[in-house]
Amino acid sequence: MLTGIPRNGAEQARIARRPFGGDATIEKIEIGRHYDTTYGTLWKDGTFFPRGTSVVVTGLHVEQGFCVRFPAEVDGEPLETWEDWDEVDFIAEAGSVAAGGTLPSSVLTEAREVLDDADDGCHLHLHEGDE
Repeated sequence: MLTGIPRNGAEQARIARRPFGGDATIEKIEIGRHYDTTYGTLWKDGTFFPRGTSVVVTGLHVEQGFCVRFPAEVDGEPLETWEDWDEVDFIAEAGSVAAGGTLPSSVLTEAREVLDDADDGCHLHLHEGDE
């Protein structure tokens, strides 16, 4: 009889922290479905998407996490990124997140300084209150 993969307490706790609602269930993430971002994203090229931006999940991978496509293109290619499973709280059900505004210029300046030394295509997630 197969009983599944045994999980230790730390792993079970880590998995239980993954859901959108925090109720110890893992919500289904669907390829092709639209979600709202729960915090802002600043890309190395200076493109900024505030909290509440609509993104679409374009891929799922057991080890890599999930791929989201932003509503923009760079050099004619869709702007996409892979997010680790630990970042599952980055997306929420479509229409459930109030749109964010611009961040203080001091926060954006500091974030851009960090990204100056990063590889092309890198981005930062900026949570409100990160000032």
